[in-house]
Amino acid sequence: MKQKYLYLSTAFIALALVFQGCSKDPAKDPDSGNGSTTPTTKFEVSITGQISHTTHTPGQTGTVTFSRFPASVAEWKQAREQIGGEPHGAAALQLMASEMYRRNRNIGRECIELNNTTTNVTTCITRVNDIYGTSSPRPYQMAAFLKGASPDNGYNPPKPYTIEMRVAAGRPYTDFTDYQALLITIEVISNGHNSGSVPVSVLKTQRPGQPGDNGKFFIVSECSTLYVRCQEASFANPFKGLD
Repeated sequence: MKQKYLYLSTAFIALALVFQGCSKDPAKDPDSGNGSTTPTTKFEVSITGQISHTTHTPGQTGTVTFSRFPASVAEWKQAREQIGGEPHGAAALQLMASEMYRRNRNIGRECIELNNTTTNVTTCITRVNDIYGTSSPRPYQMAAFLKGASPDNGYNPPKPYTIEMRVAAGRPYTDFTDYQALLITIEVISNGHNSGSVPVSVLKTQRPGQPGDNGKFFIVSECSTLYVRCQEASFANPFKGLD
């Protein structure tokens, strides 16, 4: 009988070791898409630049700087309170939500739904699933938009993270009658795309059923190019993940 119990105990220990060896720590696995991590630093975010809400002025620029990516819907909402009232803030929040989706599908989707017109949500989810869930995933897609990140350095930017943006010169502000709002197109600077930037269109609306707290915050109307394939990261300098 003692030998039987000893055998069972040894078997359970071996099984536990197998599971331990197979599990991945999302904090150390840049390709992880279903885990969450416990932040080790405080989440802080700030915004600079004056981008007109009413007049198309090419050349106007703005930045959003943050200590790390939000780890929860509550932290993302904290960022929205601080930067969501500005056009380039909404563009940055979209980038944050997309990276959050890579880490945790449920948390990321909720933030995407809070930051987009209802008609744009499905497109966003389809595109993020494409870049993170294909046979050739690009876990560094959002890192391509962070200042100091490039294919050569494996999209490993310095901290704090900074997103640089500007008013799109060739896209005048336009009336979007369906939302009774002015459509503003912001270009997000990228070192990972040949174009050097990608456009994100945002608006403020009081249309019923839309997010944005009844026009308090800008929301995204179109951002498909945010998910266009960026250049492949250097083999010599692998992507290490983002905080």
